[in-house]
Order: sequence, then C-alpha cells, then structure tokens
Amino acid sequence: DLKTRTQLIEFLKRQDIQTAFHYVPLHNAKAGLQYGEFVGEDKYTTKESDRLLRLPIYYGLEHDKIRLISDIIMNYYR
Repeated sequence: DLKTRTQLIEFLKRQDIQTAFHYVPLHNAKAGLQYGEFVGEDKYTTKESDRLLRLPIYYGLEHDKIRLISDIIMNYYR
C-alpha cells in the first residue's frame, strides 16, 4: 500500500538507493481529469499505482550492484 511504499522509499534512501514512483492512473492525472471520463469501477488501478516503485536498475548496471539492491530490499522485508 501507499504507506508501505513510502516507508520502503525512505529506508532505501538511507541506504543511498534512490527510487521513485511515477505512475499516476490516467483517471487521476490532470489531463485525464480534464479530457477523459472514467467509466466503471476502479478495483485495481489506483490501489496498484500506490504500490509501484521504480528501482534504480538499468542496462549497464553492474551485477554486484543489482545484487546489493536486491539484498537490501529482501532484508527490509525479513
């Protein structure tokens, strides 16, 4: 949930791992609110967008850095 994601972001920041969240559902975005229309029930989109976290893993990142980030996240949830 949003609280868990926020706590994880803060934890990772203290480990010098920068993360971001960037997905805003279209029906909540400024343009979506202005130009779109949401039809139906929002069972998943908003809830899932509150859980998404963009990790600093990219092409060219050394394998040991990927392992370190993964280990830190796994330790957080233990």
